[in-house]
Amino acid sequence: MNSRGLRGDWTRMEAAVRQFWPRLTQQDVAATAGQRDELMRTLKSRYEKTYGEIEREVTEFECREVRSAYAARPSRGILNEG
Repeated sequence: MNSRGLRGDWTRMEAAVRQFWPRLTQQDVAATAGQRDELMRTLKSRYEKTYGEIEREVTEFECREVRSAYAARPSRGILNEG
């Protein structure tokens, strides 16, 4: 089975993961190593939610982090030189 990684830079995301899911320990986060399936298993055991709830939360987290990364990039808009 292929394990899918989370979208984005995992080293930057680690702190955000702990902030989004405060019940996770640093060891939990390190053990997932950016693997989505492993993160979902750990979240399921820590939060005792359904698979669907965990899936929705992880997807929401990924989308939020990707949007945040794009927003942090410098703008390449048109400069008014005149």
